Amino acid sequence: MIFTFIQTIRKWLYNAKLRHKIMVTYLLLIMIPLGFYQFIASDKMSAIIINHVTYSAKQGFDQTYSFLSYRVQRIAETTNILVSNTTISDILMDTSITENINRELQDYSNLKQLLRSMQDSLDISRVILYVPKAFIFSNESENFLPLDQTAHSPCFARLNELHAKYLWCSPPELGTHATHDNSSLYVVRSILDPNNYSVPIGQLRVDVQAETLRSMLKKANVVKKSATFLVDQNHQIVLASEPLTLTDFTLPDIASDAVTMNWQSNNNYYLYRQLPSNWGMVTVIPLDEVVQQSHELRNDLLVILLIVSSLAYLLAYLLSFSVTRRISQLTSRLRDVQKGNLIALAQTQGKDEIGELIQTYNYMIEQISSMNKEHYRLGQEVKNAELKALQSQINPHFLYNTLDLINWMADSGLNTDIKKVVKALARFYKVSLSSGKDIISLREELKHVSFYVQIQNIRFENKIDFQIHVPDELLDNAIPKITLQPIVENAILHGILGRTHREGTITISGTRVNDNVHLIIKDDGVGMRANQVEDIMTGTSRSKISGSGYGVKNVIERIRHYFGEPANLTYHSVPGEGTEVEITIPVTSGSEMP
Repeated sequence: MIFTFIQTIRKWLYNAKLRHKIMVTYLLLIMIPLGFYQFIASDKMSAIIINHVTYSAKQGFDQTYSFLSYRVQRIAETTNILVSNTTISDILMDTSITENINRELQDYSNLKQLLRSMQDSLDISRVILYVPKAFIFSNESENFLPLDQTAHSPCFARLNELHAKYLWCSPPELGTHATHDNSSLYVVRSILDPNNYSVPIGQLRVDVQAETLRSMLKKANVVKKSATFLVDQNHQIVLASEPLTLTDFTLPDIASDAVTMNWQSNNNYYLYRQLPSNWGMVTVIPLDEVVQQSHELRNDLLVILLIVSSLAYLLAYLLSFSVTRRISQLTSRLRDVQKGNLIALAQTQGKDEIGELIQTYNYMIEQISSMNKEHYRLGQEVKNAELKALQSQINPHFLYNTLDLINWMADSGLNTDIKKVVKALARFYKVSLSSGKDIISLREELKHVSFYVQIQNIRFENKIDFQIHVPDELLDNAIPKITLQPIVENAILHGILGRTHREGTITISGTRVNDNVHLIIKDDGVGMRANQVEDIMTGTSRSKISGSGYGVKNVIERIRHYFGEPANLTYHSVPGEGTEVEITIPVTSGSEMP
């Protein structure tokens, strides 16, 4: 590992530019010590701040808990005045009261005055007594409700099940029968029969303003963006110090038997303690806020580091620029030479080693430019000679076969047919010569291939149906001569003559797509396998039928030489169905033809 690292450093020292070496050296000498100092200081500061804040948070949490616990217990104990009041139990147990309406109204007035006396603007906003439905004031709604409405309330059901002295409830637990909203929390108690404490004769509900408890919860938030919650027996949030924080925090699982806990999770610090009621108090402190000052200090150090590094980089750049400017110019020109751009450097002052290198470079560029011009001239001549040789490969084989056909006709006494063959052959070679031009119009190329098919029809008893479907607007397009003839020759020799009846159709069609002309040469011969197509494309056909397999490769080379990469030739053949050849060449006007 160490050896690899040393090798990497050594490679960089040998390969990096001198300017970069100077600048990197300056930056490393400044950034490494400052960065190490910042890393250590930031961690130390974060640890110190977290310790101080968590200690303060615990103190604030304990103080708030004590005050909240006192207030919660005080509110609940206040209900003892009503539960122990014999007037209430006597009225609720007296069944004859409903027979005297005047007496019932008098009892209603006394009860209402008693309930209102418990309501204050500090803690208790309303007191509701659930009485039997037989009382005419059971639907009064302000301080009285029917007792049967508590039958389906989860809150009262749990109170009876636990046989608790009193119970705190949230709005959802109270049930849908009561008019309530999230602005209140509730303390419920049962009014028991003095003669049988297991039988409730009425229910009592005290509405406590949620804002009163929220103001107390806020006192536990000693850190910005921290939050304190009241949670129920299922550890679900009942009340938050800030309404918006209900969706900002997700409390982790709390042990069901936990009385007091403090732990860290998800980059938050949690404090939990169970209240004297069935609820608990939780404070959540985001540690990101705790270490914000440490982060600010770290950011300040980063800014200082960047400023110092920038100044060091500027000094290093000025120093390295004065040393390496001419070397950079020379290496830049050498890279241009690799790309084929031979540009000489302006003569600069200086007789040192760099100045001598620049003079030598300029002399070298001058010599290379001269040799490239001569090489280009010779290369063009060689390329033209190669193309002429490629074209010459196509015609001799066909000429040999045609002369052999004429010889056979002469022996057979077919003088009339000989005249047709000779006439077609003369026209064929007239187009082939084309006054020495390598590029002809598509019209002339189609005549050329038509003469070729005419000769082959004489040879093979007119069994080749030759059709041309090329629009007139494409006939003046330029095309290298003898492009279509090798393709048609392969279609006859390798396609149609392979059929049982040795007859078939060859169709040449043309279309224009955008800036390209697409020529399709299609036959209904025997088709070819993939390896046969590859042999024809590469000029290595091993077919026993003599033909111009090598001519297809020559066609590809010639169209790409004249038109570049956009020009292309592709084969699509299916054995037993036929072959389709597509030639793509760019659109050219008559004025662009050589």
